[in-house]
Amino acid sequence: MARSVATSERKTADLLSELSKSLAPRRLSAFLLYSNPSYSLQWFHKLIADSCQSLFEGRIRRLMLFVPPQHGKSEIVSRSFPAWAFGVNPGVKIAGCSYSADLAQQFSRSIQRLMGTEEYGALFPGTVLADGGTRSYQRRVDMFETVGQGGFYKAVGVGGSLTGTPVDIGIIDDPVKDALEAGSQTYRDRVWEWYTDVFLTRLHNQSRQILIMTRWHEDDLAGRLLEREPEKWRVVSIPAIREDTSMAEDPRKIGEALWEERHSLSRLLEVEARSPRTFAALYQQRPAVIGGNIVKREWFRHIKEADFRRVYDGEPVVFFLDTAYTDKTSNDPSGIIATCKIGGDLYVTHAQKVGMKFPDLLRFIPQYAREHGYGKRSTIRIEPKANGLSVIDQLKETSGLNVVSTPSPKDSKETRLYAASPAIEGGRVVLVGGAWNESFVDEVCGFPSKPHDEYVDVLCYAIDYHISNPFKPIDKARTAKKVY
Repeated sequence: MARSVATSERKTADLLSELSKSLAPRRLSAFLLYSNPSYSLQWFHKLIADSCQSLFEGRIRRLMLFVPPQHGKSEIVSRSFPAWAFGVNPGVKIAGCSYSADLAQQFSRSIQRLMGTEEYGALFPGTVLADGGTRSYQRRVDMFETVGQGGFYKAVGVGGSLTGTPVDIGIIDDPVKDALEAGSQTYRDRVWEWYTDVFLTRLHNQSRQILIMTRWHEDDLAGRLLEREPEKWRVVSIPAIREDTSMAEDPRKIGEALWEERHSLSRLLEVEARSPRTFAALYQQRPAVIGGNIVKREWFRHIKEADFRRVYDGEPVVFFLDTAYTDKTSNDPSGIIATCKIGGDLYVTHAQKVGMKFPDLLRFIPQYAREHGYGKRSTIRIEPKANGLSVIDQLKETSGLNVVSTPSPKDSKETRLYAASPAIEGGRVVLVGGAWNESFVDEVCGFPSKPHDEYVDVLCYAIDYHISNPFKPIDKARTAKKVY
């Protein structure tokens, strides 16, 4: 009986092997099983493979893939897909790029090893790599060619050269090494410049692109591309824990893990508890935690304009201005907020960003102060950075406003927001209702993953000024004056 069962299982395995072999030249997902019979093909693996095949066949030309770590994305996209593509079309020209040349070359080695197996040769006999007897064709770790077919694979790190290399398919697998690099404006700009000045210059009208990366920061390469040309990209974003029903292909219920057998829900929740921000980026494909990073959305109290006017007793309004204009960045936004202290609470009555050149900014500030000062004595506090000192001097001479220079902080924005966050968490920061509320909360709660942080600057100034000790217990007597 046992021998009969074993024989039956062997026949089934042989049939599946033959089936995958017959389908492998036509389907990348079948090639995964053919080249590795023990491969555990999950629904999302098939989705990734089918997306790559759609790109190879020209049905889509730009593909972004956001998938949790250790879920097989690089195995499919950066190792198996190029090998399969060379089998189907030995003349295809592929560039494989990553944050370092070493990692890009590791992918190249894996592709060459796969293409050198007997199974691959049996499936694609027309695709051959150079060996000792074909010295006229290149076969190095950073570059190899298909013999007699005109195809090649070029491995390069971000920042490396692709000069003289026309590319049919460009694969960028993790252009950023870690959160530290992603948090650097200088590095993000460098990646962007390499993409526009090097990578794109090697593409032609029919070229296709695949981008795989961890979304550490909203202003990363993917973020900039989606901001500029969202309609050109197909985005496949697969979270480790399902949060909504937006992806029709996802068979999971909300709250279920992507690959329970390999990365269980309990383990994922442990990872999230250790570092929510890292988990959101690495596993959920969100560069900012829902509800906030340092500051959470629910910490802010809100009050309607009409209710605020009932509790407002003529307290002086203090404006805080973060000037961003310099000679090199004349159109960067400046942020300004209007605030006052009632009892022990800080009320933010209005906030706005403007992208203005120096003369326009000088005209705007007095107008803004008159409109949002409630007709009472007001102070405008400005940090003397960028062109702040010039703004202070000009406003003192021409506006008649009470303009004060605010000392420049010694700590980083992140440190300052951490210090200010207990005041917000304790319900001591109240936002007066208005259209500006959403963008203000979104930026503060998204920090440091948002591309701009002017509101963070001015809010930290306001909390430091109005609430000198954010850890001070709330005066219970003032709560009768609150309006929710």
